[in-house]
Amino acid sequence: MNRYRTITIQGLEFHRITKADFADIARFMRLSDSRTCDYTFGGIVLWINHFGYTMAIQDNTLYIRGGREDDLSIPAFAIPVGDAGLEEAMELLRASEEPTWLSAVPEDRLHVFASLAEAEVCELGREWSDYLYDINAMADLGGGAMKRKRNHVNRFMAEHPDACLVEIDRHIAGECGRLLEAIGHDGSATGRSEFEAVGGMLAGWDDYAPYFVGEALVVGGRIVGFTVGETKGDTLHVHVEKCDHSVAGANEALASMYAAEMRRRDGRLLYVNRQDDAGDAGLRASKESWRPLRLLPKFNIRLS
Repeated sequence: MNRYRTITIQGLEFHRITKADFADIARFMRLSDSRTCDYTFGGIVLWINHFGYTMAIQDNTLYIRGGREDDLSIPAFAIPVGDAGLEEAMELLRASEEPTWLSAVPEDRLHVFASLAEAEVCELGREWSDYLYDINAMADLGGGAMKRKRNHVNRFMAEHPDACLVEIDRHIAGECGRLLEAIGHDGSATGRSEFEAVGGMLAGWDDYAPYFVGEALVVGGRIVGFTVGETKGDTLHVHVEKCDHSVAGANEALASMYAAEMRRRDGRLLYVNRQDDAGDAGLRASKESWRPLRLLPKFNIRLS
C-alpha cells in the first residue's frame, strides 16, 4: 500500500492527518458511542504513522483510511462517523478500493451491516480485542480479586509515602520524554511505532493537551511513571502507560491512582479501556491480572 496516498472519490478527498485536523477528529469521535479504542481521538492520532491513516470529511461525515489492522499492506476504512447514512457511505467507499475492507469494526456494530448484501465478516484475533475494566475495582482495589494489586500498591506507598500524581504540562512532558527514552521499546514494529508516537506527543504536548489528561507519578521529586488517556461517555481510555520497572509497585500504583483521579474528575465514568495486548504474552498476563470485565472483540468486514 502507498501510505498516505491521496485519493479522490466523488469529491471525497483523503489527505494525510496533521495537527490541523485534531479538532475535527475529536469532534467526530465524540459522536461514536463505541467503547473500543479505535473510535477515540487518541486511538487515531497516536497511530497515524503505524497505520498510514488518511482522512476525508464530506457532508459532515468523517472517513478514515489506513492499513487493515492485521495486514498493513491491505487498505481498509473505519466505519464512517457523522451524518451520512450507512448505505450512502458504503457506496462511496466501494468506489475507492476493490475489494473494500472495513477494519477493527466493534462487535456491537456488526448488526448495522446485516442489511448490506455480500458483507463478509471475519473476526480479528484475540490479540486485537480491547480489555474493559470496572473503574471502581481499579481505583479502590477492593476484594479478594485485587488482593495482589492492593499489596503491591500498599508496599509502594509504604516505601514512598510522598508519592503523588502531577498533571503533565509542557515542562513535565519533557521529563516524561526522558523517562521514555530510558525505558525504550521492545523492538517490534508495534513497539517502535508506539515509542515514536508517544515521544512525538510529549515533544508537542501543547497540541495534544486539549484532548488528553496526562499524569506523572512522582517519587522523591523524580518521575517514575506517566500515563495519558481521555474520557468518552462512561469510559476512560488509557492510551499510554509507562513506568520505571526498577521501582517496585510503581506500575500498579500509577494505574490505580490514575483511575481514582479520573473518577474524581468525572463521576460518569464506569469503565476503563486499556486497549489490546498485541499478542504479547507478557502484556496479556499483565492485562489479565487486573481482572477485566470482558474483552471487546473486533472484526474485518469485506464489501464486494
